[in-house]
Amino acid sequence: MKKSLSLVVTGALVTSVFASSAFAAELSPQQKFDALKQAGILSGYPDGTAGLTKNITRAEFSKVLVLLNGLTQDAAAANYKDVSATHWAKGFIGAGTKAGYLNGLGNNLFGPSQSLTVEQVAKTLVIAAGLQPKADGAVSGAVSAWAKGYVAAAIDAGLIDSAASYKVAATRGQVVEAIYDLSDAAVSVKSAVAVDATNIEVTFSDNQVVKQTLTTALEVGKETTVAVSYNGKSYDVKVTLQAVKATEAAQSGAKAITVKFNRALTATEKTYMDGGYTLKSNLSTFPVTAKYADDNKSVVLSAVYLPVGDYTLTVKGSDTPFSVKVAASAATKIDVTAPALQLADNVDLGVKVLNQFGEDVTATNSTYVQAYNTTQPSKTITVSAGKVNLKTSGANPNDKIAVTAVAPSTGLSVSKTLNVVTGSTATVLDLGEVQPLAGKSRISAGETGLIIPLTLKDANGQAITLTAGDINFKDGVAANVYSNYKDKDGLFFYNSDNRVVEKITVDSKGVLKFTAKAAGSTTLTISNPSAGISKSIIINVAGAAVVKDFQIGAPSSLVVAGEEVVFPFVASDSFGGEIKGTALDLSQLEFNANYLEANYPKVNAKGELVLKFTQEGYTYIVARGKTSVSAPSTLSVQIQKASYTTGVNGVKDVITTLEDGAKVDFGKDNITLVDNYGRTSTAAADTYTVEVKSDVEGLLNYTGGQLVAAADKSGSATVTVKSKTANAESYAFTVDVVESSAVKSYEIKSVGTAYADKDARAAYAKTVTLTGKTSAGVTVALASSAPAFVSSSDITVAGVSGNKVVGKKAGKATITAYVGNSAVATQEVTVSEDAPVAKTVEFGKSEYEFTGSTTVSVKVKDQYGVEVAPVGYFSSSNTDIATVNQEGAVTGKKKGTATITFVTNTGVTATTTVVVN
Repeated sequence: MKKSLSLVVTGALVTSVFASSAFAAELSPQQKFDALKQAGILSGYPDGTAGLTKNITRAEFSKVLVLLNGLTQDAAAANYKDVSATHWAKGFIGAGTKAGYLNGLGNNLFGPSQSLTVEQVAKTLVIAAGLQPKADGAVSGAVSAWAKGYVAAAIDAGLIDSAASYKVAATRGQVVEAIYDLSDAAVSVKSAVAVDATNIEVTFSDNQVVKQTLTTALEVGKETTVAVSYNGKSYDVKVTLQAVKATEAAQSGAKAITVKFNRALTATEKTYMDGGYTLKSNLSTFPVTAKYADDNKSVVLSAVYLPVGDYTLTVKGSDTPFSVKVAASAATKIDVTAPALQLADNVDLGVKVLNQFGEDVTATNSTYVQAYNTTQPSKTITVSAGKVNLKTSGANPNDKIAVTAVAPSTGLSVSKTLNVVTGSTATVLDLGEVQPLAGKSRISAGETGLIIPLTLKDANGQAITLTAGDINFKDGVAANVYSNYKDKDGLFFYNSDNRVVEKITVDSKGVLKFTAKAAGSTTLTISNPSAGISKSIIINVAGAAVVKDFQIGAPSSLVVAGEEVVFPFVASDSFGGEIKGTALDLSQLEFNANYLEANYPKVNAKGELVLKFTQEGYTYIVARGKTSVSAPSTLSVQIQKASYTTGVNGVKDVITTLEDGAKVDFGKDNITLVDNYGRTSTAAADTYTVEVKSDVEGLLNYTGGQLVAAADKSGSATVTVKSKTANAESYAFTVDVVESSAVKSYEIKSVGTAYADKDARAAYAKTVTLTGKTSAGVTVALASSAPAFVSSSDITVAGVSGNKVVGKKAGKATITAYVGNSAVATQEVTVSEDAPVAKTVEFGKSEYEFTGSTTVSVKVKDQYGVEVAPVGYFSSSNTDIATVNQEGAVTGKKKGTATITFVTNTGVTATTTVVVN
């Protein structure tokens, strides 16, 4: 109980007419009754009503009093002549009497059905509150002489309200008002804090926390009153948003430091903090990348390289910097993370070596792993790269495999016994409902990637996943042979309608996916006969959504004959859903326009509607969905005459000062053209010519896409670029050829982070390249950009071979480039031991247009900028338009646009658009 009532009633049991408390004022008597009823203190009449206007009896109040004080019923203590053995309140009356709270009326009578008066209530409240009756208290209203002092004290203390008479009977509603704030049903505000500028948390006296989002942002340092609702009641709380400050900073990873704040940062504050973390050790600054926690109350600062030592971290907005001690990463644990082993081949044991921060350092700590079938000792299991072939070894379901893993260089070891599981070993089988794809409200025919939520567990509670592969209910494609029954890993699959779901694919993670082939309904049942368990779901597939309404808008650019032009559009499908970007199926449109080039319209890689017209003129575009009954969308378009080049606009990204004997690339990517509409563009191959003239014979030549300076000559040459378009203006610029003595200083082009490659692969060696500078700071292309040789301040970190830097171990070193015997430039180089992983991926083209089939290509580079073999998988957004295999071969199924996605094994994603004609 919130507060205990010691109510000793002499001669007559009393009850109440409490004055409302400040917090309780907003609740009606009925609301308070409901709260007390929920707390188990009050109960209504059998018909469910509260009876608040009725007088309360002594028996009723005895129950309230006992429950309010948390007493246990005691019928034996109710020795009153007028309280029968079967009276409903006998246990309450006995408990109240035994505790000294209740007295009888005399003559061993209790009077359970008698009512109570307001003045009796006043006396009880004053005694319970430890107050003294007022001997000379003035009371207006009818009151008994014995009760006058108690009534006056109760009124002064705010326990009861003034009334015309205090001799009248108290009602049940008045009792509710009396006991509400003395019970656990009444709560008050314990604390209120501002989590951030728009969110507060209020903790109540019952320890419940209410979170509330504000419509108006709080101001830092300003106390604000906010209304908070809880259990049907409103509370005014005061909150002050504290200025955000960093409170703690400590190492949390081999290359990471975590900073904690006094509260969550807002989006604006995170933007303000961008670049606001400075990490230093001695005189060196270590750049960090900030990643905030989901609750925005902390941030992890990651560095490319973080050597052991003492650091100073300055956080923007904080008064003093933090001292952070960085320890070396050390392997502290080796574990076998696989909970169980699937009865298959190439099963990963999940052997991991972790450092003191729980980070995976397996790549830098070699491991030795053994596996032994304790159930069938004669079955030899070979471990290769942390994986085992259980199926080939002859293992059976429920075999026990003892696995021992050792990291020899660390002295760490672990042994675990794992159970061999398959579908047939499942004792728990849960099958969830198939949900629509993200952003969809239904499952529609043609949608792919739909997931069947299947959960399998063995008798030990270990999760079981099915092996990768297909559950194909269509056995013969040509013969259209179907089967309703299939088995997989000891499980039995029943599919009632194979037209709706033709095939289920289990991916490498054991997730069951399918494509909705046609509209309809099918019952899917998955069972494990060996365990006698089975679950079924119904999969309902709606008809494929088709374009119903289509509106085309005016383009924001010129419509020029022979050029692609983007037209905005708004479209909705037959279910009322908006159709965006590449989701637009052009085959579902009726589209007409004069001078429209073949194979147009189309949707490009950005999901834009693209048109191209063959000639100058005027046309109406008329478009609508084939299933639409509304008027078509029309747009009048003026097609301008085809563009032509009016001149060369300039050159870009070319060095125009060359050391004698130097060469610089100069080609189409360096040349900018302008057309008759004033638009600039990069030149295409074979659309221009380059001429070189100089007063110094043979000073500069243009050959093989390069400007080549003669050796041992100096002077100036004029380079003129001409468009092959007749009457187009040319562009001329000056190239200076200088002697070697004009080069006064050198710079090393950025080397970037090097990899400590233990295999010494040539691809990971960093080439050191020089550029020159004149005394005026003009960049000079050198005859030889390679230095004579390169040295390193620490060859154990960064070794050198000729003009190449070779990473040896994690750390930093300063490299020095030499020309002749003179040191001319230095640069600090960082070497990392992080194993190469896919960092970027891009397709060969942003869009592939074809008829029949084509092959798409991807280029994957790791964090060191080295191209690596693409490891991942391809997928198509719409297999009805185009399919793709894992070699990148795309097969067109029908005219339309689809998105091809490649996801690397590290989760890096790239997309391209394929347009099937």
